[in-house]
Amino acid sequence: MKSLLTSISPRSIGRALLAVGVVFALTVVMLLIGPATLGQGVIALLYLLPIGWCTVRWGQIAGVSAALAAALSFDFFFIPPYGTFTIGSLEGWLLFVLFISVSILVIGRIQTTLSDWKNRERNATFLYEMVVAIANQQTREGIAQTIANQIQQNYQAKHVHVYLNHTGELGELVKCSPVTPDCATNGKPERELPVVFEHNLVGEIAIWKGLLPLPNEDDPMIQSLLRQAGSAINRVQKVGNYAQPTTRLQQENKTV
Repeated sequence: MKSLLTSISPRSIGRALLAVGVVFALTVVMLLIGPATLGQGVIALLYLLPIGWCTVRWGQIAGVSAALAAALSFDFFFIPPYGTFTIGSLEGWLLFVLFISVSILVIGRIQTTLSDWKNRERNATFLYEMVVAIANQQTREGIAQTIANQIQQNYQAKHVHVYLNHTGELGELVKCSPVTPDCATNGKPERELPVVFEHNLVGEIAIWKGLLPLPNEDDPMIQSLLRQAGSAINRVQKVGNYAQPTTRLQQENKTV
């Protein structure tokens, strides 16, 4: 409910009014055909059409507005006693409650589907932009800074630190975003993502959560991002005089 209220704007109000108008237009058509001809069940199903269409076309506020307008119209015009908002029978109450319940389910399902689709599109765009950005970098430090900047901007993270493998072990902090004099942070990072190329640990990305939720470490998009980062770092490493990274097993043997 809070997110719904914060999304209210003059534009959304205008779309809500359009949604109500669509419902009223359908109501007029059904009144002209005649309630007896259609039947209450068919009328309830027909009202779901503008609810779903308005939700897809104009968003959640428009869908909720269409649902409210449809519920009131259904009660006033098609549930006895007609011309009042009173429901005079148990059958009428059951039909009305079922209609409200199905309307809520329709709006919720559509919003979930649209949200999932938008998230996939957003992740695909982010990954594409990341790949293009790091492909143009010619140094490991440039790649590290690009990765830190892109992740910080995409997830509105408080801090992003990128560590690289210098001498067989993860070195000190290489790049961070946003850039501050000492890149200082408070607390443990929300995500610590190892950057691996061909089973070799080439770096690590530490992310401190900000405004947006962070994906899980096993998220396909994150795994793809880490593979692309590892490949890019390995590419420039072959050109520079950097120490070859060691495997995790080699690192563990060093600590024993």
